[in-house]
Amino acid sequence: MLGKIIEQIKTGTISNVIPYGFKRPAPPYVVVKPESDSLGRGRVFVVHAHFSQTGQSFLEDYIFTEIINLLDDFEAESRHGNYNALEVLEDYQDIIVNNDDDTISMAQKFLMPSRTF
Repeated sequence: MLGKIIEQIKTGTISNVIPYGFKRPAPPYVVVKPESDSLGRGRVFVVHAHFSQTGQSFLEDYIFTEIINLLDDFEAESRHGNYNALEVLEDYQDIIVNNDDDTISMAQKFLMPSRTF
């Protein structure tokens, strides 16, 4: 599902999209990090957007509008043939200004619920 999410994000205004742990490209770029859900609802995908220090308004617009439009209710088939859907979580990470590559960043979280049947 990670690959499908990355491909979906690339259809937006930022084409530099990588999985967590890969070498970071020049900004703007997006990092997608899968995490376990602490509430046991499924899997969480955290989308971290990085912009240059002067791009705060673009960063906020990207996180609060574009990335939600791209991924909320996004549905795809995983590489294992499972059908999955994402839903936006209200829990987002506000602006971070001290990234080691001189970017500013924000993150939005999306839940991929576990199947219970």
